[in-house]
Amino acid sequence: MSKINAEQIKELRNLTQAGMAACKDALVEADGDMNKAVDIVKAKGLANVNARSGRVGSEGRVVAFETGNKITLVEVNCQTDFVANSEGFGNFAIQTALLLGQTDLFGFVGEFDQIGASQSVDGTRVSLEDLRKETSAKTGENIVIRRWAVEEVASENATVASYVHSNNKIGVAVSFEASDPKVLSMPIVKEMMGNVAMQIAAMNPLGVARLSVPLQDIERQRAIFETQLREANKPKAAWEKIIEGKFNKWYSEVCLLDQESVLVAKKSVGTVVAELGKELGCELKVLNFVRLQVGEGIEKKVENLAEAVAAAIGA
Repeated sequence: MSKINAEQIKELRNLTQAGMAACKDALVEADGDMNKAVDIVKAKGLANVNARSGRVGSEGRVVAFETGNKITLVEVNCQTDFVANSEGFGNFAIQTALLLGQTDLFGFVGEFDQIGASQSVDGTRVSLEDLRKETSAKTGENIVIRRWAVEEVASENATVASYVHSNNKIGVAVSFEASDPKVLSMPIVKEMMGNVAMQIAAMNPLGVARLSVPLQDIERQRAIFETQLREANKPKAAWEKIIEGKFNKWYSEVCLLDQESVLVAKKSVGTVVAELGKELGCELKVLNFVRLQVGEGIEKKVENLAEAVAAAIGA
């Protein structure tokens, strides 16, 4: 049997991104044959992927891919922030956005398993599911392509902008329209569009304007207001007037155009956009936006470290 040295383990690790122990075991099993060891690492890693599929992936990244007047946002999840920040996981997230960005999904938000066809990368036919399994095998974690969203415009009077926060946890794609399409390429307008995208990332509005707020959110908020008034023993005759005032305040918090700009004090986003349009002699509008945040809606398991240690030692 060949003696396995540190250089061989390091080389196999560079080739497969597998852990040190897994590389050493594979080299021992392959009797030092590097090619066989690579095959062993891949085979064992992929065999463990299905076993990991039940683990919750609440960490990860949001990636934006832009092509023409179309931006695709993708949320890819893993189990730990360590893997989320790794180069291999980052490359997979980017490749996922590139592949999904090439599909014909106008304004679509959905689950990964709704795409079954292979796509082309650099002329090579690959399966996105195979890439996912390979990344899971290398990282040792459950990798999930959780969701994606597409913002696309067809008119020459419209364009799209995106923003991904520096921690890669929040991504935004937003579309704009101008009565004069020439202004859309102006630096001052591009800066405004980027600022609006950052506003959406920071303030998480429910819709562009009041009419675009989902009805279920409005009904839920009305129920909250009615409960508050009931508990405060306010006379029913006064409810509608009070609720109207509460809704006006609520809309200023959840509607993008009604929100106070995070960059221009004491002015709403709608006012900032309208004033810029007036300055340029045209009408500027925010059409729509999509926003993805890593782990949004996933219930994370919270562990008490002291209790976990006590349980481990039988205290």
